[in-house]
Amino acid sequence: MLPEYKFLADANVGKLARLLRMLGFDTVYDNAFSMRQLTGIAIEENRILLSRNPAADKLFPGIQNFIISDEEPYIQLRQVIQYFNLKDRLRPFTRCILCNGILLTVSKENIINRLQQNTALYFDDFWQCNDCNRIYWKGSHYERMLQLVKQIRKKG
Repeated sequence: MLPEYKFLADANVGKLARLLRMLGFDTVYDNAFSMRQLTGIAIEENRILLSRNPAADKLFPGIQNFIISDEEPYIQLRQVIQYFNLKDRLRPFTRCILCNGILLTVSKENIINRLQQNTALYFDDFWQCNDCNRIYWKGSHYERMLQLVKQIRKKG
């Protein structure tokens, strides 16, 4: 069985954290985490720290980390996917991009009172985060996100 990669993103790579979550990777992120909190989480949960700080090895001794060399989130994503060979491990749209919770299928009837009128009218398939209860559907943003998934699967 392949090892499961679990990531921890520091304040410098918040957009990368959202992109990794969108692709289904367990990625803990909060821009308010202190160095002590990052260290504790990385050790306790056996997570790989993602950072743009070139001194991460010195700041976080004994923690597996990966230094991101680019400022652009999509390039950062490619760096992580290629370095950890994750191209065949994508599980897009299975995690909440805001809180990292797991997305579960939910019936329209159970959430109809939380939907805007046009969303309720034009969409039938919905997912809800098991942690923060945010609702997702295949709206206009979905096609853009799907194109990114296809690019990653093609190029890595």
